[in-house]
Amino acid sequence: MAIKLKSSERKQFRSWLRWGLLLLAVCSFAMMMSYDSAVSEMNGSTEEQYEWTEEADQYQSWPNYNSDPEMNLKSFLRYIYAGSYGMYWELQQKIQQRPLQPSELFLSESTRSAGDYEFFDTNFAAWYSVFGSLMEEYEIKYRIKDTKSGTVYTNAVENLEFYEENEGIFFLKLRYDEEESLMIEAMQNADGFVFETREIQGLTKRRFLSWIGVADMHASLLGQPKNVSIYVYSPNPECYVSRTDRGVENLTMMERYRAIQATTGVWYLVLLAVIAVAVWLFLPFRRMRDEEQLYLKRIPVEAAIAGVILILAGYELAVDFCYNYTFNYQGTFQTVRHFGAYFGLFGVWFLSVQVLLQIQVLGIVHFLKERSWILKNLDRIRTAILRTLHRFWDSIRNVDLNDGTDRWLLRIVVLNFLLLSLCCAVWFVGILGLIIYSVLLFFLLRRYLEKVRKNYEALLEVTSQMAQGDLRAEVTGDFGIFTPLGEELAKVKEGFSRAVEEEARSQNMKVELITNVSHDLKTPLTAIITYVNLLKDESVTPEERRSYIDILDRKSMRLKKLIEDLFEVSKAASGTIKLEKRQVDLAEMVRQAVLEQEDRLAEAQIDCRVQTPEGRVLLWLDAEKTYRILENLLVNVSKYALAGTRAWVTLRETENAAEILVKNTSEAELEEDSSYLAERFVRGDKARNTEGSGLGLAIVRSFTELQGGTFAIVTDGDLFKVYVRFPHSAVPAACEEIVTP
Repeated sequence: MAIKLKSSERKQFRSWLRWGLLLLAVCSFAMMMSYDSAVSEMNGSTEEQYEWTEEADQYQSWPNYNSDPEMNLKSFLRYIYAGSYGMYWELQQKIQQRPLQPSELFLSESTRSAGDYEFFDTNFAAWYSVFGSLMEEYEIKYRIKDTKSGTVYTNAVENLEFYEENEGIFFLKLRYDEEESLMIEAMQNADGFVFETREIQGLTKRRFLSWIGVADMHASLLGQPKNVSIYVYSPNPECYVSRTDRGVENLTMMERYRAIQATTGVWYLVLLAVIAVAVWLFLPFRRMRDEEQLYLKRIPVEAAIAGVILILAGYELAVDFCYNYTFNYQGTFQTVRHFGAYFGLFGVWFLSVQVLLQIQVLGIVHFLKERSWILKNLDRIRTAILRTLHRFWDSIRNVDLNDGTDRWLLRIVVLNFLLLSLCCAVWFVGILGLIIYSVLLFFLLRRYLEKVRKNYEALLEVTSQMAQGDLRAEVTGDFGIFTPLGEELAKVKEGFSRAVEEEARSQNMKVELITNVSHDLKTPLTAIITYVNLLKDESVTPEERRSYIDILDRKSMRLKKLIEDLFEVSKAASGTIKLEKRQVDLAEMVRQAVLEQEDRLAEAQIDCRVQTPEGRVLLWLDAEKTYRILENLLVNVSKYALAGTRAWVTLRETENAAEILVKNTSEAELEEDSSYLAERFVRGDKARNTEGSGLGLAIVRSFTELQGGTFAIVTDGDLFKVYVRFPHSAVPAACEEIVTP
């Protein structure tokens, strides 16, 4: 929404804009003028710091020095480290008593045969010559000793191993062990510094190769001295301090930068302070009422704080500008660019200070409530953060390393991290490696995605066939990341196939059940109707009448038994049957059941043998239902066992259960899977010529399972076996007394 100001407010706004732009322009111009001041200060401090006699011009200088004593000593130690290669070279020539090329000593045979080692030898010898000259100029003696043979090479007459501690000397002892590791064992110097090897950066093969001018050689190809001790001595305690007269042109880049920083940085901070004071004291806009500062209300306090941090961080930018302007001047365009950059930096500071100064008008609490974007949106920010953290935590928690996809993704991420780390570690060569890696990654991913697409299409084709009802579709093969889905689809297929088979079997059983029930009900009912009609004939003799009545009695009892069995099976299937459990001696019940069916078995010419434990077998069972189980099993034997054979009824007791086994030789040929015989209205005599309802074994199974037992039919050729197993259960809560039949 546009801001509308009254005429008086517009006048104040124009006044503020005029004074503000003028202030920013003056400060930017002053910052540009600070360049000359920085150069003048740098020249003056250089002349004071490096004032030497004319004789100093004849000396050579140690490399990479500045005015810091600690850095001077560390630079000197790095130079001695590099010189130790030359000392070791001289020592090995003495030990082997023959001239050696540096490459023979420090490069492997394969490296020498593969590269231009003569360039290495030339640069090494030239650098070591300069090193020897500097050691002589600075009166530095050294002694290198082979710790195994005791052979020594030195540029000193005296034995440097036995030095005397005093304040007027410089002493250093270095040692290389068998693994070519360098250690500083002793140190004495005018500044009192004592360093460990790990405190001195740059004691590396790469630094040495760079100094001798073969930086393109890989550091891993270079060997180091080993099994030697090096003693460095000088009577001059300031031997490690450079004596070369240096003007501005001879200063290092870091020395130039620090000299400019000391002046330009102060100018930058002072001008920031001037702008802040001007905003607070003098600018007309400060005196405007809070409700009139509409444009400031649009700037949140977080933006103002970010602006302040940005401007303070711009301190280094201001110093860089001055350094580049002084030593790399690029014409008028650079001047205009620097002026515009300072104008923008000071403008951000100008607005940020004004926003923050409103604290004195509004008070800090009201100011933060009104102007803080974070406080105004705190609820939304907190909700978004919590939602993001919750999603992130769910993602971590749901990572399943047993899942092939998650394991594959984790391996890819780790491999990618290692490859990128390797590329980043070798700098420029790594860029070339990244290019090659990116190209290979593109083709590998394209190939992989093509494989994923084919696997998806194959799985989709199988799914489409199954959706059309073709359950013969093969769900086999490797589907890549879709393999788990393919396995589940195969299970779905198997489940559907079983469901279809069960449904077809159920339909067949329903049809067969209706047929069998109709047949079994119709047979006695037809006989009853027939003999009732015969009884209506008055010519029937008394003997015939009594015969007809006996037949009617048997047929009606059979019909009654069939209906009762049907009701019992139905109640057992629906779970409405009531059990009355009590403690039963199952061994006695088995013997009693066999005894009562003895005549029937004898009539069927079956020799029944009984095996039970000698003692009692007590279980909590429904006595009536359990006896019915035994009765039905024995009746089944009498109907379907082969005449003239034996039948066995065995009771076994284990720690957890009691098991009844009834086995006999079947008269009819048995199928391999005879579990169907326990279905309702199924008989061993499929022609249904024998007397019975076909519910005997169905009732046995139902009554067994109702009491927590298990029922199974096993056939072995013509041998028919029925297993009934009852577990030892706790005393039912409803039983108040124990009754043992």
